Amino acid sequence: MTIELTTRQRQLIDGLAEDLKPLVKDIESGIATTQHNYARYGHIIAQFAMGNKTVANVIALALIQAGANSLGVTNGLKLFN
Repeated sequence: MTIELTTRQRQLIDGLAEDLKPLVKDIESGIATTQHNYARYGHIIAQFAMGNKTVANVIALALIQAGANSLGVTNGLKLFN
């Protein structure tokens, strides 16, 4: 799936990804408590999004860009939706 983003949107996701890298590194280097850490990523998405699906999708993209397991993020996003 390809998502078309404006330059400003890409910059926002790049900045978020940079900020999320330490958190993602901690999750990915630890012991997975759920398959691909989907519960931890779902929790992060829910905390940031506060019920907003658009924000949830932006956070998911930033997590993946920061190095998060894409299956874990995708499945965590499903928990949010």
